[in-house]
Amino acid sequence: MRSLTLALIAAIVACSSAFANSCQQFSASTTMANGVPAAQWRTDYPIKYPDARVKQTWEFFDFHTQPIDYMNAVLKDARTSFRISNRKLVGTGQEPWWISEWLDYGSSGREPLMGLTKERGPDPGDLSKTSRDGYQVWAVGFYNRAGAAVLGDVFDEPCNPSLPVAIKFPVGTASIKFLFTDASPDEVTYLQGAPEYDAYIDPLGSGVSAHPAKERSSRPVRLLQVDISVKVRGSSETGWVFGTFVWIGPPKGDRLFDNLVPVSLQWGNDPEVYDSSVKQGWINQDLRLVTYGWDKRPTMGFLGRANGPADNIRSSCLSCHAAARTPRASIGILDNRFDMNDVTDTKKVKAHVDTWFQNIKGGQLFQPFEPAASALDYSLQLEAAIFRMCRACQTGDLHGSTPNVCRTSGLYNRAICSAPIEEGTKRELEMMPPPRQ
Repeated sequence: MRSLTLALIAAIVACSSAFANSCQQFSASTTMANGVPAAQWRTDYPIKYPDARVKQTWEFFDFHTQPIDYMNAVLKDARTSFRISNRKLVGTGQEPWWISEWLDYGSSGREPLMGLTKERGPDPGDLSKTSRDGYQVWAVGFYNRAGAAVLGDVFDEPCNPSLPVAIKFPVGTASIKFLFTDASPDEVTYLQGAPEYDAYIDPLGSGVSAHPAKERSSRPVRLLQVDISVKVRGSSETGWVFGTFVWIGPPKGDRLFDNLVPVSLQWGNDPEVYDSSVKQGWINQDLRLVTYGWDKRPTMGFLGRANGPADNIRSSCLSCHAAARTPRASIGILDNRFDMNDVTDTKKVKAHVDTWFQNIKGGQLFQPFEPAASALDYSLQLEAAIFRMCRACQTGDLHGSTPNVCRTSGLYNRAICSAPIEEGTKRELEMMPPPRQ
């Protein structure tokens, strides 16, 4: 049970508090680096879990046979919560969606205007047949009430988060993530007419390179993709369903949700399937030659698995998130860089599939032979949050006692956070990318 103090704070700031890191021993938030007010997103996490017996609207559809209806039902739950205002994505102030603590640190930490964090930089030909190198993708993700209650338990003490051996999100948990890009609509033609948003992002051409937050500037981005995920009831391949929408012009209706077209839905990773005969997902065939179907991107995900335009063709939606753990595994799919010219090499394909495309369930651990403090039930947000907090402790930007999870995970083993270190060393540590797949 969370403390009475937290309950009183939550009652005071309930629905309109601007996002700020709640740890009073931390003063290096990237949302403060550019001198503008931080985005208003909720971190007043629910104290009570919702009744899991109550069916959600999307549960009235079978995701196996009604993928579009299922996806739209999940999206409907967010339609009344988010809108475009003054070139920003904003909430109502009472939206039943919450962000994670501790994503506001390091070279990819939250920018202030929309709370975006920097994502994987797309390869040439990822977003469209003509998309070039150097484009950036930035995103902000939210959990609904069920998922946010888990965040509340984890961050009950914001300066000293608590993780069980295995996080387990309850049935009914849903998340939604908005992904933006600075890619040119002349090259990514389905973005023509897309509304522009303002965000503090890295210099032009910084798709894969990292920069300190103070080097960012306000530049226009466009909504590219919206991801959803749902913890499902009963037995399934993974316990999760992940889906992706893409923004397709010309603009219509609210120019936000009304332009979103389902791309893919996935409930399993098709383990031991080494060719294109995957069955544990759905791909929108109407988007062939729009979001996939050319030499650099013949499929959305690996050998036809589900993915979005911003995502790595060597992976899939579920594959990325299944690896969530702290500390992260010694391997990452971005480090792997499977050569897509080798998709006809049966031995290399088998090794790749057997490593990355397993149906891992909540409570199970990716790479179980490597020591871990916690399995994170598909939450890369929690993985990144713990990594960044421990990095802040290491650099001296978090003061006081080292958070317990940093010591148990081996991310930082000293009893007290480091004293402030030389700027060059600090910059080198901050520039190291967060754990992501």
